[in-house]
Amino acid sequence: MANESERSGAATPSIGASPAAGSSADAWRAALTARRTEVSAEVVVPPAQAHAPPDAEVARFILGAFWTGLGVTLAGSLGGFLDFFWPRGIKRFGGPYAVGHVDDYEQGGVPLFTAAAQTWVVNLDPGDTRYGGSDGGAGYLALWRKCPHLGCSVPWNPSFAFEGQTGWFRCPCHGSTYTKSGIRVFGPAPRSMDTFELTVDDAGNLTVHTDRVTPGGPDNAERAMTVEQLREAQASG
Repeated sequence: MANESERSGAATPSIGASPAAGSSADAWRAALTARRTEVSAEVVVPPAQAHAPPDAEVARFILGAFWTGLGVTLAGSLGGFLDFFWPRGIKRFGGPYAVGHVDDYEQGGVPLFTAAAQTWVVNLDPGDTRYGGSDGGAGYLALWRKCPHLGCSVPWNPSFAFEGQTGWFRCPCHGSTYTKSGIRVFGPAPRSMDTFELTVDDAGNLTVHTDRVTPGGPDNAERAMTVEQLREAQASG
C-alpha cells in the first residue's frame, strides 16, 4: 500500500510546484483538471445611488413660501408707488371740490392741501418780495399737486432752504422745485405747476374746479385773484 501511495503521489504533481524533469504535458493537464478552486458567490456591487428627489409635499411648501414672500414684497412696493402717483382717499377726480372758506387762508401764509381735489390753495401776499415768495401775485391760487415731470405728488416743504430762503414746493422724486406760486425754479420738470380754476360764493366758500386746468407757466402769480376779482370773474363769465 505504501508503495502505491508513493507511486500515486509521484504521478500527480501539485499546483505551484515545478514539474519533475521529464514529466509530460499530460501530467500537468491532469493536475490542473484534478484541482478544484473554490470561488465565492458572485458579489453584485449596486450602482451609486442617485440623490432621491425631495418629497412632493416639501417641494410644494418651499414653492408656496417663495411665491408668498415675493407677493408680499411686490405688494409693498406697489403701495409706495401708488401713494406717489395716486394718493389714497381719492374716490373720483375731475369736477368741483369745496376747499374751505376764504378766511382759512392767511395772506402770505403757508399753502393748505385738500386731498380730494389734489390741490394746494395759497393766498399770495404781494408784499412778500423774497425769492420764492409770491412772485408779485395777490390773492388766491389753486395749484395741482401733480408734478409736470412724471406726475409725482409735490408737497410744500417748509424746511427746504435755497438761496437763503426756506419754504418751497419740492418734488420728492427728482427734485423739481417751485416757488409759493408754483413757478419752476430748477429741476427736470418741463414747466411750472399747473393751476385749477377757483370760484367763491356769497358766503366766502371756495370751490376748485379740477376739470378746468391751465398748464403752468411764468405767469402763475398773475393768475392769483382776490375775493373781489373772483366774484367779478364769475359775474362776467
